[in-house]
Amino acid sequence: MRINNIYNTQQKVNNANTNFKGGREAIRLLANPDSLATTIALETSVTGGRGYNAYKRGGKNEFRERFTDDVVSAVFWMKGVDIFNKIGNFVGKNVLKLPETEFDVGKDALRTPFDNLKKNLNANDAMANKLAVFKFSKIAISSILATAFVGFALPKINQAITERLMSRNKMENNMDKKVNEKSKPINIMENHTFDAFDKRISSNNSTQSFKGVPITTVAHVLENNRIAKMLTTDVGILTGRVTTARNADEAREYFFRDSMSPFFYYASTPLIYKGLQALTGSKNLTNIDPVAAKELHNNMLEQIKQAGGSMDVKTFTEKTIGVLSKEAEALMAEIPFKDEVVALSEVAKHITDPETLKKAAEMAKLQPEQAEIGAVLTKQQVADVLKNGSINTPEFMQGLFKGKFGEALTNPLKFIPMKKITSFRNNIDEYGQAVIEAAKKHNNGIINEEILKKVNVKNFAMSAGFRAVAMGVSAFALGFAIPKLQYAITKMKTGSAAAPGLRQFEEEKK
Repeated sequence: MRINNIYNTQQKVNNANTNFKGGREAIRLLANPDSLATTIALETSVTGGRGYNAYKRGGKNEFRERFTDDVVSAVFWMKGVDIFNKIGNFVGKNVLKLPETEFDVGKDALRTPFDNLKKNLNANDAMANKLAVFKFSKIAISSILATAFVGFALPKINQAITERLMSRNKMENNMDKKVNEKSKPINIMENHTFDAFDKRISSNNSTQSFKGVPITTVAHVLENNRIAKMLTTDVGILTGRVTTARNADEAREYFFRDSMSPFFYYASTPLIYKGLQALTGSKNLTNIDPVAAKELHNNMLEQIKQAGGSMDVKTFTEKTIGVLSKEAEALMAEIPFKDEVVALSEVAKHITDPETLKKAAEMAKLQPEQAEIGAVLTKQQVADVLKNGSINTPEFMQGLFKGKFGEALTNPLKFIPMKKITSFRNNIDEYGQAVIEAAKKHNNGIINEEILKKVNVKNFAMSAGFRAVAMGVSAFALGFAIPKLQYAITKMKTGSAAAPGLRQFEEEKK
């Protein structure tokens, strides 16, 4: 049973110390690199930093260009994919007459959404191929449109606005001075400078053939693999910005900024978080997000209360985390797992107790049935079925996992990698170990409400602090350090700190 609140009226003060509900939810969201909250938090800092540095160097004209580019790009990334998907789904349903357009094509031992779709639709090979091509085409077209707009169209639009504003300012100045000389307009659709820049920076363009690889696999990688997304969109955008630059020095700035930034967008935050964990020895405590940690805290506290207020480590382990008996270990060895997964029907051949089988059937609901073999369980889930800990019940696990992964957890057409499921389940046991370690270190191996509360508060505080530091470093690098280095390189190369993209307008003033 999922426990939401086990405190009585006299314990409201203690409750306040471990709730932090809004903060817990925020940290869970920020821990997901693909969440909208994470994108907004990071992009707000990055846009502010880049805008500030742009204003200091080039005044309001460079600030306007930088701010427009960053804001429009950020909004486009946050909502552009949703818009493209809706357009693609509309075309799929109304033009191509597809029976289903919203499905995932990832596949592993635990989840097979595309196979499930084919079974649900009773689709023949022709329809299956049509669906696969549709999925791949939708992702590919979305990537192309994203790259074309952010990398090619947006810089040209930005430059056109600047040209128009600067031309209008020049016209006003000329009228004041009674000068009728007309300035030659800039052809913003023509690239005059990339050839010169290309002589300084050589690039090795290569294309990867996916001949022989199922198109569903390619589509899944393009949609979900962060490195693949970076290569298919960020490299394209970098190329677009460089080729549309107004001169070689501006192209160099774009190349430096956009080639340095992906590390801090994609990799630095989790690396710094792991580094802080290693530095403080808090991996067991901070691997799990504070929302799930609070649910575990409540469950464990209920067991402590039922035991009279305290337990030794051995009893706590048996009552909450659960242990496998020797008989259960022998039974596990007999079950024919394949890639750590087994069909429920196969488990039923080895487990004869009706209550245990019922528990196994409920545990199997943590993932959708597979088209080929029906309900399945992971090796971890079978172990949970054979344990008697309070956190091993299907009801409690379903509450934890649905809170973490949402409705996609049991949607037969959605894909969640098994490694994410396995990792989260490991984090649950790690939190229990963190409680045990704290009790051994600070309370002579006795676990009581005070120990549980200290561990839970520490989980929240350290998770929040580590996340803030990690994201702060990334935001600082993207919003301040990289622009400063970019400007320094331009000054070193040109002898001027002025914005290279606005150089010709400054020269026309003279």
